[in-house]
Amino acid sequence: MGKCLKSKVNFNTEALEKIVYEPQWVLDNQEEFWTGYPVQQYARDWAEQVKYTIDYDEWRQRISDWAAMPLKERESSIFLRNTERILEGKGIFLEKALPYLCSYLPSDANLDIGIHFTAFIPPRAFAMGEIGINVAANYWKNNADNILNVLVHELFHVGFSYCEEQSGIEYDQDDAILGILRNIHNEGICTYVAYNAQDIFPAPDEKDFQYLDDPQLVDHHISNVNMILEKVGKIPGEELDKLSWDVGVIGRSFYVTGALMCKVIEENAGRQSLVNTMTEGPESFLRLYHKYADASRKLNA
Repeated sequence: MGKCLKSKVNFNTEALEKIVYEPQWVLDNQEEFWTGYPVQQYARDWAEQVKYTIDYDEWRQRISDWAAMPLKERESSIFLRNTERILEGKGIFLEKALPYLCSYLPSDANLDIGIHFTAFIPPRAFAMGEIGINVAANYWKNNADNILNVLVHELFHVGFSYCEEQSGIEYDQDDAILGILRNIHNEGICTYVAYNAQDIFPAPDEKDFQYLDDPQLVDHHISNVNMILEKVGKIPGEELDKLSWDVGVIGRSFYVTGALMCKVIEENAGRQSLVNTMTEGPESFLRLYHKYADASRKLNA
């Protein structure tokens, strides 16, 4: 058994369970809760990093509303059912999702990481060395499998980083096109792996997957990427960064384009060739994609 399959993926649900099953204790011990559970401290670290002010009054009100709900209503609520699905999902994740993830990584890849669950914090998900998930976020549309599928994506970032570190490649931080290609490569393969994990954790509400299922939208996102690439050297760096963020990240064009590139490579050159691109670098990824891509879907890089 390879090192990847032995990775220690730690699901920490203690803070979530405290909120769900003992909300009054959380209300009575607010500061102890925020300092005593890692995910709450990570959320504070995240807020400090992104300069976000946590609204503790709103957080407390949501806990109070949950605590005030009659026990029978709580027991039949979607929030409680989703919590139970997360608790069940740990076993399924380790049994099915981890081997699947490892099938797209070198056998010696290390995916050791903590995944911490809570509720009612500002972001739906974040990474501060370890991963934090807000189970109550509206983004999940009350579907716990959406959360578990996103974890496939987030955990693959750990594997991608491992491959980059092992490659020993030193990247020119001032090369704007290379920076864009690295982003497309990284987010694209994580999106692609999660897309193909839907037989384990179906995620019909995930917008990236909806885009990938529509050829016209795929073409739209590729066109967006080419538009960004064409701006390199023609607009100031800060404008390029904002355009990349607004269109490539928030608009999802890097994710969708990269996932399509992965699909083309795996279907034509095989999975191992796709895996190899993570240690060979984004330029190798682009070259291999262009070898098999339709002319209308090639990138201007």
